Amino acid sequence: MTTAASRLALALSFSSLLSLAACGGDGKTPASNAAAAADAASAPVTASSADAASAPASASAPVAASDTASAPGSASDTPVATQPGVWASAKAGDILDVTLADLRPTQAALGYDQIYYKLGRYEADYTKKFDDFCADEGMSGLKKNTSTATSKLTDATTYTCKVTDATQRDTSALNPVVIGPNGDTLYLTDGHHGSSTYYEVPDGGPTLHVHVIVKDNLSATTGSTFWAEMQSHGYTRLKDANGLAITASQLPTALGLSHGMQNDAYRSLVYFTRDIGYSKPTPSTDFLEFYWADWLRTAFPLTPYDRTQLGTATTNPATDGTGYVNAVWNASTAMVATTDGQVGGMTSAALGKKAQINDGLAWNDSTSEFYSLMQPITASKPGKIAYMLDYKTKHAIQ
Repeated sequence: MTTAASRLALALSFSSLLSLAACGGDGKTPASNAAAAADAASAPVTASSADAASAPASASAPVAASDTASAPGSASDTPVATQPGVWASAKAGDILDVTLADLRPTQAALGYDQIYYKLGRYEADYTKKFDDFCADEGMSGLKKNTSTATSKLTDATTYTCKVTDATQRDTSALNPVVIGPNGDTLYLTDGHHGSSTYYEVPDGGPTLHVHVIVKDNLSATTGSTFWAEMQSHGYTRLKDANGLAITASQLPTALGLSHGMQNDAYRSLVYFTRDIGYSKPTPSTDFLEFYWADWLRTAFPLTPYDRTQLGTATTNPATDGTGYVNAVWNASTAMVATTDGQVGGMTSAALGKKAQINDGLAWNDSTSEFYSLMQPITASKPGKIAYMLDYKTKHAIQ
């Protein structure tokens, strides 16, 4: 069967799976902040990315289906261009098979340290990468002993997820998207960090296939009307890395660390306070961690802390040191002490605020989240911050 015939057959068989292999290529080395590319709010948005400009496809079918539509992750050898309006008919709840290059950010910043932790963790244990990816694909994690050091995210035949039947996919694990003007563009409303991490790993990048779920279809709107709808529904965060207002035209045009996504130090801090000062509720509001980041920005100065060092805790993490773990403990203390409405008008339930820091366990309780977090890179099970700092040191990242 020809490639064209295969795609047509899949399109008929998997009407709920819309797919695209977008062209493009990019180096994976994390870089410092790049200037945010213009995203003209007054003009219809096309399905191009910073990596590849998409031209109209010649096929006449309204939806192009991938030859690997049911695979959890794969990269096309010869990516095809997007057809105008390819996602125009998709409905809320539909699952789309797309590439990372197809996804446009709805926020301007990331917590880089969260991504550096993941990259460091994956370098130390490649199975963790495949386990996370399978879980993010709603396929329940990696099946034991099915990946090797030569396995690649872009080649789904080199590893096996626990769930192999795509119809049994846990759709609640998929990242949500909003369909933009004319049905040409997908705007990611959650999962920017995970998606950007997969963009940066050596075997990921713009052509990596992922599955997303449609949250809303705003393809009938354009320009300022579209962005007004995005804001009214809370689908976008128009703030920079310092929490200052920006316009939609200042949003980056692609995921990853090299296409204009800025570094928000407070968003990084909030990630490490997870399950110490707060736990992400299910379901959770979009941009949840940024609510905490914006509040901490006004209430918790970072200048006393040296976040290039792990920090110490011998008797009291609040006062024993001034490293990263000490900042996490004190920020978590502040978070637990907040009251309803204090953080962006949100309730403590919506923010996932902990009733007690570290779930009421002593900081040095070996079963606690904080104890795990503070472990050095030399420990049998290093903590997240240690992995992050080690990765930055190895890759000469300031």
